[in-house]
Order: sequence, then structure tokens, then C-alpha cells
Amino acid sequence: VEHVMAEAGLSRGSVLHQFPTRLELTVGTAEAAMRVVMADTEERAAAVADPFERLLHYPTIMWETHTDSHALALTDILLAARWNTELAQALLPVTSAIELQVSDEFLNLASAAGLPDPAAYVPHGWLLLASTRGLIIEYKLDPTRPMILEAIATMKVEHQRLCERLRAQK
Repeated sequence: VEHVMAEAGLSRGSVLHQFPTRLELTVGTAEAAMRVVMADTEERAAAVADPFERLLHYPTIMWETHTDSHALALTDILLAARWNTELAQALLPVTSAIELQVSDEFLNLASAAGLPDPAAYVPHGWLLLASTRGLIIEYKLDPTRPMILEAIATMKVEHQRLCERLRAQK
């Protein structure tokens, strides 16, 4: 809590007024981090002009976004929720709302790319997100591990193959 106050330049009273408990501070941090991650992802995606190229490069966009400090903090909070049931319950309203926005983003991304069945991409988008988070955890342990570097490269290639297959479906 003291670190958050120092980083934000806030007094203890100000922080405790907004977040009376550590649980509320953690949930507020997770929500803020999710919004930063989503905005960063959208900004990086928008930098790729061609919609299909944007879809093809989404694993790289996700990787760059999810290795940022906000995303790493979010991942830590989500991992903590596995064993802290109170945290998991408190995060549900936030994660439920954000998950709908993420699913919509996947759908919009696939629609803009011209996929004939954009909804078919949504589960893959979630698989890509979960894979990215998991691989980042492994990568952060040691970024020189050949098996992890190969898994990252495979994730990107398989994503591109899937996008090509989805585009070819009529």
C-alpha cells in the first residue's frame, strides 16, 4: 500500500478514503490495469492499417501489451485470485464486464479483417490471450529458454495459419 501511495504521490488518508481495504485497492488496481491493457492493445492494433494484417499480427500486439508493467501486475492479481477466494469473488463484476469488452474486441477485429464467420475467431482470441499470459510467465523466468522461445514462435505461426483458414471458409 505504501508503494502505491509513493508512486501515485498520494497521502495514506487519500488512498484509504478511496480504497478502505487492501481487497478494494487490489480490485481497483486490477480494473485500472485491465483498462490500460485494453487501451494499449487497441492503440497498437490501430497502428496496423490493414485489418487482416492487424489480425495476423495480433499475437505480437498482445505480447507487447502484456509484457508491460500494468499487464504483469494484472497477471499477478489474477494468479493470486486462484487461492484467494475473497479476491476472486470481488474481481467477478470487473472481470465479467471486461471479458464482454474483450470478446467484442475479438469480434470486431475479425469482422474488420473480413472473416466470413467472425464469431469463430472469438474462442481463438481467448486461447491466444491465455497462451500469451502463460508464455510470458515462463519467459520472465528466463528469456533464453529455447523451448519457450519456440513456443512463442509457434503460437504466432499457428495464429496466422488459423486466420488464413478462417478467411478461406465460406
